[in-house]
Amino acid sequence: MTTPSVTVIRGNPPVSVDDARLLLRRLAESAGAGRTWAVIAELASPAGLTENQRVVEHDLLGRLAVRLAVDKTLCVGDSRSVHALHQGAVMEGSWGDEARIVASADEAAGLADTDPDWRPAAGDVILLATATADLDAVVSAWSEHGGWQVVVAATGEEPAP
Repeated sequence: MTTPSVTVIRGNPPVSVDDARLLLRRLAESAGAGRTWAVIAELASPAGLTENQRVVEHDLLGRLAVRLAVDKTLCVGDSRSVHALHQGAVMEGSWGDEARIVASADEAAGLADTDPDWRPAAGDVILLATATADLDAVVSAWSEHGGWQVVVAATGEEPAP
């Protein structure tokens, strides 16, 4: 009997907005019978962008997640850019509980304990994209709660403990 697992797609921090666009497309292409999850924190931006330009870039990324039919988009952080990421998903048509914003990685990790709709299951594919936040801790907490192992898509191997 094999241990149930989820697949994690992650970019190497610092993930830029451009990297995250590619990762979202990879997530959409990897969709199978399970749900797709995008867990995204503040992303790196090219030098020279103003804060407003960074906000617009994050907004467009949230909209792209909806266009690519990502099942759950979790925006992690309290910056203007992360709020724009969430707002972009909502404005593009994410409704109900498909997009959510939390202030920290700790709060994101606790979702599996408090909300069954935000509890990944075996067979799901989860994207992690961040410039600096520890999103691996989120997946570790979810894994402990769900009883599944994590398989990293890039290598097909389990991450080191």
